[in-house]
Amino acid sequence: MLPVLTLCLLLGSVLCDEGTVLVLGGQGLAGSATLTALLDAEFQVSALNDDNPRYDYHELFEDKIERVVCNRASGLDGCFELQNFINGNSKVKAIVDFTSSKKDLMEEAVRVLAPLNPDVYIFVGAAAVYDVSDNPKHPLKESDAVRPEDPLLKETYSEHNVFGHNMLGSEEALIASGLPYVILRCGDLIGPRDTTLRWWQYQVWSEHFDLIGAGFPVPGEYEHLPFSLTYGDDVGKAVVSVIKKGVMNEIYNIAMEKTFTLPHYLLELCIYFGNGESCWADYTATVESYSMYPSNHMGTLDIEHAKTDLDFEASSWEDVLKDTIIFYERARHNHTKERDMVLSRLNENVVPYLRVEPLNEAVLKAEEKLLELPKPVLNRVEL
Repeated sequence: MLPVLTLCLLLGSVLCDEGTVLVLGGQGLAGSATLTALLDAEFQVSALNDDNPRYDYHELFEDKIERVVCNRASGLDGCFELQNFINGNSKVKAIVDFTSSKKDLMEEAVRVLAPLNPDVYIFVGAAAVYDVSDNPKHPLKESDAVRPEDPLLKETYSEHNVFGHNMLGSEEALIASGLPYVILRCGDLIGPRDTTLRWWQYQVWSEHFDLIGAGFPVPGEYEHLPFSLTYGDDVGKAVVSVIKKGVMNEIYNIAMEKTFTLPHYLLELCIYFGNGESCWADYTATVESYSMYPSNHMGTLDIEHAKTDLDFEASSWEDVLKDTIIFYERARHNHTKERDMVLSRLNENVVPYLRVEPLNEAVLKAEEKLLELPKPVLNRVEL
């Protein structure tokens, strides 16, 4: 069977345009997982992003996708490669947007990309939208993301969580555009190729806890605060399901079944590395301390809508934990630029000065360890 791209070249653009998926972004955690899922589903994929690839992006997707090189910070109107793409494609199957993180960015995107007549415009959003909503219930349902009617309360919530305010603004702009849409609201994203480096920092911290000698900052507000995590591969699965099922004008929460508090998550990492008895947390920390999860504070996500409509089945925590840790174990040797960024952030914010060099040596010299996942015994120790 000929590859999809070869068939398109032989048959011409009219037939193949309908199977094309344009991805805005795609170089990060959920984006790269989604590109992989789309290719596995045999869609023709084009990706619009800048020329600053992360991790092994080029190795994964070279010669498999069409790249449209644009810097969104410079605007889509002036992007020559995007205009060529639009002129050469009268229709696309779907647009998947990871980059319109503000209202004005979404307004620009739907205006510029409307001539592509997508069957569906999929925006990958965030659970932080519930932080700026009026009285959301627990667990959080999609219908709970409604701004307060009181202007003062609306402004207060928006100032309290600017990220959530911006993401909800993007959702509102997409819905108002009139394009057929699907919004996927994710919890804190985890998995390989995380450009925020949050997981990797906590992983190094957990593995070398005794050497670092600093407890995990857990602000009092986060000690018992439940939240959801979303695995990057699950976003890709949801995107493919949306396109194949022809869903439109719907919003779905996408997350794992298992939920967490910050101490619970950190303890799972420590147990994996055999440090469950020695890890400890600093509960005197403030919200401004170096705590990296969660980014939404209204609770966990209800995923029943996605399970019903999309046949969504989240990855198991055991598989996610093991696969993610193994990726970053290997990344110490394979992705040295990102590894050095992880060490720099930890050394600047966490590690006592006299322990910086020993930690660097321990991480750099450590042999790759493919650890077997132990059965967590979370009741045997309090973090």
